[in-house]
This record gives sequence, structure tokens and C-alpha cells, in this order.
Amino acid sequence: MHFYDILENNLNQLNSKHYMLDKGACLRFYKRHDVQEAILEHALNKEVSVMYGIGKFGKRPDVLMYPRDVLELVKKGATSFHSSEEVWENPLSLNSDLKRKELDELRTGWDLVLDIDCPDWELSKLTAHLFIKALKENGVKGISCKFSGNKGFHIGVPFEAFPQEIVGKKTKDLFPEGPKKVAQYLLGTITNNYVEVKNNKIFFDSTYSFSLNELKQKFAGQEFLINQCDRCKKTVKIKDEELTEFVCPKCEKRIKSGGTFIKCDKCSILMEKMDISRALCPCGSNNYTSTFDPLTIIEVDTILISSRHLYRMPYSFHEKSGLVSLPINPDKVMEFEKSMAHPDKLLIPMFKFLDRDVEMSADQLLLSAWDYEVKINEDRVLGSPEGYEEIVIESPIKEDFFPPCIKQILTNGMEDGRKRGVFILSNFLGKIGWNEHEIKSYLLAWNKDKNKEGLRENYIISQLKHFKVGDKLPPNCNNDGYYKDLGVCHPDPLCSRLKNPVNYTLIRWKTHLKMKEEQDKEDAKAERKKVREEAKEKAQVRKEEKMKAAEENKKE
Repeated sequence: MHFYDILENNLNQLNSKHYMLDKGACLRFYKRHDVQEAILEHALNKEVSVMYGIGKFGKRPDVLMYPRDVLELVKKGATSFHSSEEVWENPLSLNSDLKRKELDELRTGWDLVLDIDCPDWELSKLTAHLFIKALKENGVKGISCKFSGNKGFHIGVPFEAFPQEIVGKKTKDLFPEGPKKVAQYLLGTITNNYVEVKNNKIFFDSTYSFSLNELKQKFAGQEFLINQCDRCKKTVKIKDEELTEFVCPKCEKRIKSGGTFIKCDKCSILMEKMDISRALCPCGSNNYTSTFDPLTIIEVDTILISSRHLYRMPYSFHEKSGLVSLPINPDKVMEFEKSMAHPDKLLIPMFKFLDRDVEMSADQLLLSAWDYEVKINEDRVLGSPEGYEEIVIESPIKEDFFPPCIKQILTNGMEDGRKRGVFILSNFLGKIGWNEHEIKSYLLAWNKDKNKEGLRENYIISQLKHFKVGDKLPPNCNNDGYYKDLGVCHPDPLCSRLKNPVNYTLIRWKTHLKMKEEQDKEDAKAERKKVREEAKEKAQVRKEEKMKAAEENKKE
């Protein structure tokens, strides 16, 4: 008999939806050696915090060292155990004053933990199922899943499944932006590939379907349709689309109506139709498409994906439901029922959450997530045909952000097509913030140091005499007479979506600025917190000194 069938048979006699959670129930459950061992194994190298009833956390940072620590804490009133997504060299070294760089030095890795929490139980299961499918189709192995203990699920991929480095950075240091990008990418995968509207029904994974009315009953007041401009893909608001505005030519009274002819009730003459020429979308288009927005019901809680944030550990109680956060078979999420997590009927643990004995398989997932964010930025930056011109470049963009073709020309030099190389480089550099003097010096050095047979210096200088910085783009990528013919076209995933090398650099550069801005905000926030705490400590010292002085004066 299947594991779930056994559980269902054992739980048929349970009449109550929620289990009464008290100290006796906690002691009976947590005294189990298999539960203690499972909790201890999960806590290895993680920051741990204990909850004493709803919302009452113990000290931080804390760790679990021995199986008996679990029961001893429960004897003192502990009801559940929580751990960090991040894996630390020494969790006890953590404190609230540490800056990003210091946290990166202490962190040895992080686990991808996606928190699926939907107010509707069936849709919560369906969302978890879709995320697991998206992970599998991205080649990820070692996926685990557990019931949160109340309304949702946690989906996990251990750090061991990820590569050591990505985009030139250590993966361990890419927290929280790494898992956040993955969550956003998976959401995009689900909404674009697994959701379909046909025959007035919304199908998920081609199997599970709901009508719009059924969804409205589940989510009262929720809007499920979005109107997207056909030209720029931005969301547009449609107001009174079936009404026409009329104006009286005599008294100028205005009224909106769905009729064809309207008579002014004051002047008793026919009112004139107004010609409203203002476009629905700021881009000037009046054409739009109404589509179902899957993100209105499918979501992942990204609050969990933040530094030192905690999640409920496996085999830990949920205080509100009295049920256990139970690891389950990720292939059988749709078959899971809450009653299976009843503590009195829980069988010996059969599944592990975040099993570390896995092979590296999430490298493509992480790369795809990075490229997906770049694609989003591309859509924002290049939403109009001249999108790149809207970016203000205050200083020259350096080589780190150059596309593969330009790096190939600069690094290896050219045996043939050197004049075309000068044309490409001068126009490219001129569009990314380099001035005439910088371009001239750079091209002369490149011609001398990288090319086996360089061009005459006078040729480069004469070409630049008639060159106007930023006036022209370099040739487009699909111009066969340049990059492909010169043998320098070796595209990466971003290249395939762009028309010109300049666009590549601007996208990479803007993504870098965004990440830097986020990091600066985090550092500034930490610095302000440190200043406040130092001021608080100084104020406390002054207060104590005043009290001490007052006591001494009393004695005198």
C-alpha cells in the first residue's frame, strides 16, 4: 500500500480540522528520536531561532548542537524551530551590525527556499506543483518540498546543486539577489508556459482548470484580466470604453451615453458626438489586448528571500494549526492533504527537505534567471525604437560591459578587416560615453599592441577628423559584412535578443547600476542602524552617569 494511502486510512477517524497544541502535545511529539535527529540534521551550519508560542521568538543567533537540545527547549516552552536560508561558517558570529561585505565573508552558501502561500488550499497545491515542474524542466535535480504546517508549502533546492561561480562572482555572495532572480524567472516560466485560456476556462499545466466565475468566488473582488498595449506591451486602463461623450452645441452641457443620438434635456436639440482623439496608451496606440493575468493567483513570498530571514524547519509544529511542517514527495503535491501532517499519526520520516547529497544541476537555472532579468531590463530600456538614447551616460562605460564581438576585436586584434574594425570601434565607443580624445588614444594603442600588422597611424587620425562622437551607431549585428564576416560573432544568450552591440552594453551597464544602487541602499540602512544604536548606547551611558551622580549627591 502507498505511503499516502496508509496515512489516509490511519486518519479517517480524525474529526477535527485543527489539532490542539499545548505543552503536552509538544513534549509527546518532540521527544521522538527520529524527529530530533531530523531537526538537528537540518540545523547544521544554520542560524536557528526558537518560537515560544505565536510570535514569541527566542534569542538570536542560536544553534542546535545535540538531539536532546530539541527536547530541552520544548520543556522550557518552545513550540517550533526556525532556520535561515543562508548557510554560515559560524552562525554564532552573526549580529545585526554586520554590513553586506562582512555577511558575505561569514556565509558559505544559501539554499533556495520558495514560500508558496495562497489563501485557497487547492490553488496553493497547484502553485507548488507548477514551481516544481518549472524547476525540473530547467534540469534541476534534488528538489524537495514540505508542507508549511498551515496553508502553503516550501520548495527547496540545496546550495550543493548550484555552481560555485556565476557571471564572474561567487555564488555564495549572491544573496539575496540570486534566489530572488530565480523566483522571478520561475514565475515568468509558469505564466508564459503553463497557463492557457481556452473555452472560457483557465487551464494550468493543461490538466487543472477553473472558470473565471470559480476564481472570483475564491478571490472575492480580485481583478483577473489585464489590458496590454499591442505596441509597447504596457498595461493600459480602459475607462467607460462602451460610452460616448456628447456635448450640446448651445448650452455646452456634456453627458456620456451608450446611445447613438442624445437630445439635450435643457435645449431640446440633438447633442453632438465628441471626437476624443487622446490615445489610450502614452505611446500613442489605441490597440490593446485583454488577457488573463496568472500573477493574480500564482505568487511566491519573496519576503522570505532576505538576509537572516527564517523559515519553519521540517518536523516543526505550526502554532496556528497544530499541524507539522512535513516533508513530502515533490511528485505527489496534488495528492497531499493537511490531515497527513497530524502529529499523532505521523509515520517515521520518509522524505528529507534539502538533502545535501545531490549533484550540481542548477547551473543553467541560475544563468537563465540572470538572463531573464536582463531581458526584463531590455524591455524597459528599449521599449521605444530609440530607447538607448534615453539613457544619460555621465562617464565612459568600460570593457567589462562590452559584448563578445567587441571584446574579440579588442583582445585578439585583427588580421583582416582592420579598417572595418576602426569603423565599428569608433562608433561603438562614441555611443557609450567616450570622448574623441579617449577614442583616439584607445584606437592607436589597440592598433599598435593587438594587430600583427597595424594600420598606418595617419589613417586612423584622418578617419577621426571627420568623426562626430555619438552621431552614429556601429553596424547592426545582422549586417553580414561586419561581425560574422570578420569572424568575431560569438553570441551569448543576451546577444540573440538584441540588434546592436551598443544595446548589449547599455543593458549590462544599467543592470550593474541597479544592483549597485540596491547594495548602496542596504549599506546605508545598516550604517544608519549602527549610528542609532551607538547614539542609544551613549544616551544610556549618560543616563547611568547622571543617576550615579545623583545617588552620590544624596549620600553627601
